Amino acid sequence: MQAQSAAPIEPPASEVRWRFGAFVLWETQRRLERLDPPGVGADVARIVRIGPRSFDLLLQLVRRAGEFIAKDELLSTVWAGVVVEEASVRVHMSMLRKALGDPAPEDGCKEWIANVPQRGYRFNARVRRERVDEDAPSPPRASRTLTPPPVLLTALIGRDTDVDQVLTSLDGHRLVTLVGSGGIGKTSVAVRAAECRQQRQGAPVAFIDLAPLISHDHVLSTMARALGAAPDMPDTVQAIVQSLTGRDMLLLIDNCEHVVDALASPIAQLLGALPGLRILATSREALRVPGEFVLRLAPLAVPAAEAPSLSEALRAPAVQLLVGRAQAAGAGPFPDAQGPLLTRIARQLDGIPLAIELVAARLGVQSVGDLASRLDDHIRLFSIGNRTVLPRHRTLAAALDWSIALLSEPELTLFRRLSVFRGRFDVESALGVALDTDPEQAFETLISLAGKSLVFFDNQDAIAPYRLLDTTRSYASALLAQSDERAALLHRHATLMIDLMRTASADLQTLSAQAWDERHADRINDVRSALEHCLLQEEAEARTAHALVIASAPLWFHLSLVAEYQHWVLAALRLVDGPAEPDVASATSLYTALITALLHTGGGVDELNDACDRALAGALAIGSSELELRARWGRCTHDMFRGEYAAALRHSQTLETLATAWSAPPALILSHRVCAMANHFCGRFEVSRHHSEAALVAATAMGRTTANLVGPDSIVATKALFCRTLWIQGHEADALAMAEEAVSRAQTIGHSVSLCSALYGACPVALWSGDLERAERWIRLMTDEARRRGLTGWLRYAEWFSQGLHLALSPDRDAYVREVRGQLNHVDPPRREMLVTFCAEWLDDALLGRLAIGEGVWCAPEIWRAAGCRDHRAGRLDEAERHFRRAIDLAREQGSAGWQRRAERSLAELLDTPGRTTAPRPLLDTSGDGRRSS
Repeated sequence: MQAQSAAPIEPPASEVRWRFGAFVLWETQRRLERLDPPGVGADVARIVRIGPRSFDLLLQLVRRAGEFIAKDELLSTVWAGVVVEEASVRVHMSMLRKALGDPAPEDGCKEWIANVPQRGYRFNARVRRERVDEDAPSPPRASRTLTPPPVLLTALIGRDTDVDQVLTSLDGHRLVTLVGSGGIGKTSVAVRAAECRQQRQGAPVAFIDLAPLISHDHVLSTMARALGAAPDMPDTVQAIVQSLTGRDMLLLIDNCEHVVDALASPIAQLLGALPGLRILATSREALRVPGEFVLRLAPLAVPAAEAPSLSEALRAPAVQLLVGRAQAAGAGPFPDAQGPLLTRIARQLDGIPLAIELVAARLGVQSVGDLASRLDDHIRLFSIGNRTVLPRHRTLAAALDWSIALLSEPELTLFRRLSVFRGRFDVESALGVALDTDPEQAFETLISLAGKSLVFFDNQDAIAPYRLLDTTRSYASALLAQSDERAALLHRHATLMIDLMRTASADLQTLSAQAWDERHADRINDVRSALEHCLLQEEAEARTAHALVIASAPLWFHLSLVAEYQHWVLAALRLVDGPAEPDVASATSLYTALITALLHTGGGVDELNDACDRALAGALAIGSSELELRARWGRCTHDMFRGEYAAALRHSQTLETLATAWSAPPALILSHRVCAMANHFCGRFEVSRHHSEAALVAATAMGRTTANLVGPDSIVATKALFCRTLWIQGHEADALAMAEEAVSRAQTIGHSVSLCSALYGACPVALWSGDLERAERWIRLMTDEARRRGLTGWLRYAEWFSQGLHLALSPDRDAYVREVRGQLNHVDPPRREMLVTFCAEWLDDALLGRLAIGEGVWCAPEIWRAAGCRDHRAGRLDEAERHFRRAIDLAREQGSAGWQRRAERSLAELLDTPGRTTAPRPLLDTSGDGRRSS
């Protein structure tokens, strides 16, 4: 995973990789990957996480595969200069064996690593060494989550030639658009072609269905989500490019016609930036993108003869489809004499697959002759009344109209009501819009509609197996618009989404991230649709809009659509806070939601100030302890993020009083976390440590709660700050161990915000400790995760830490110091404070000015030490000594032994300056265990 930051880490000019079994060991980049087996996506490599010592052991073994390496030799090589117990080798070997798993039969060994007493350890597998030059292709990236195409549940009849044409076109063109009328079978042909291409070439396929979208505005975020990229970055196309760079793949974009204008530009940009990308699109019209190759899909062929026999008729794909679907619907065998009637029906339907499927469903309960005559009459009458419609569109509309006319009243009612769903739905949701219908009857009606091909049923989807095809949904929606129940149904749909989102929030406590995504992520377009309806109704649906915005918050954050969520919060606020008599309670909860969104998206200071003030004033007005707690948390966090630490401390003390009086465990945990952070940044490290310890005790007992689902996991967030406090207090080993614990827990949870929170604490601890291996790994991880999930608020911290790492690794340190120093006037105080802890030469007078007003106290000893270093370089030795001693005295007062050691070392270097004549004042070593930090 490559860091993308203000100061990127350059890859090595050349690389050595070692291959064994399904594994690839990248020597210089220090990465172990496992390749997917053939047929699963052999171009995709998955990162195998092992610690730095385990990596070093594995590298030594692989380099000398087949040889025994003594334990003492491994200790002296891997732990050079470090005193460790011999058991360390056994422990790390055990971890390695667990990470590698068991060899496959073709790997040529029964176990990867053998241990023979008195001889040592041996790597048993066949190993191949390869040198990768800088001009060679980049190593495979860790797999991203790509949305796969749907599975075709029935045979594709009569389309072999069309599929071959698509495949041939993709060989010669990077953008192929399959164009045809509704119901012609574009999606089925495209999916089958994608399956064939993947089987032949092994390149992965990603699927994007644009049919559920209600607006052009959601095209980019939908594309990004399907491709495993951050959907809410300032430049979503660039986020997709970063996600797919270096990969050969096929992107299948389905149902483009209603958003064509929004597609042209991003498709052109993606094709220009990604040479390995090919796009197959389906649409009722061409996309009009340069380089586009258009294939027009014709209807299925019908028999040429007027009155063929059944065997002759079945040579035509249209009749094959008709007979096959009819028999699936319960029709018996057709006698040879019915060949002409079946041919007549296929011709009446112009060979349009969807129309054929709709009509074929009737043959389970109706004779061929009766169906043919009635269908003929209906299509003729329908065409007379709809002469403005294109002939092929008239055929499908007539088939739909005729199928609907044959429905019973309960079937017709449920069919039009189901049109409120933009995506797939389950039985409970379908029954939820049945309103006053008996549930058993409604269920039977749903099954009947599926049997008649008006509702699509996917038996491989165990969560939400039902949906309306785009064509049938549009027809059903028109029927609903003509009824007198549309307003009631849309309101019911919105309230149903509220209930489903509340269930989704509860599921976050028990489901893994992947399981939660599979169960709830597809609701996003239904939530959008419901919110849009509520906003159009304005005051009449203001409370519903408010409730849905609040209930759906975890969904928006989980999908990294925080900027869009912020839009809906503001829209709902205009409804509840705008009238002459505003709904104060609803407005207050929305303002607290707005604070969270703004903090993640890097909202402006004025916006956040206004939201915090309004949220707190509203909470006090209505007497809501919970909303007051959230509002004060928002204010404290905002103040800390912008460097107003003294104000944050005051708010945290008020919050502590409130939480203590309320005594609810989630409130106490949040209070301890906020107080720990506020005291940390005010230089009160022992008080901060006390609150961190209290938060950990309470959070461990409480477990994961709904109080912290949108934000990071409580234990992770607490340890992220606690490890920084421990390092500053002088406990380097404990700080690194806690940082590892925080990162490991966040990765286990699989929660991106929690992982970024953990790395916010872990990265500077690794840098301060001089552990560049850990620092590089963690900074890359934070950068990648923040970019992938669109967490721009966290990405800025990754950029800070990347600058500290780049300083340590830069071949021209002085040039880089000057480069960053020239940027200091344009960065905020918190960033300046962090940077000065990485490099004393990144001091500017603004930091000294902040100390004068009581801010920046957490790193005040470092600032005074930096001032002393500046004087030392300028030859002002007496002033430098005063600054160093001031830093030492302040560090002792704070209990910041980590800063104190640095200042003492700087003072010692000054006192050793050649030619210095002033007698040095005694320097007391109060560093405790005498360890030094860089």
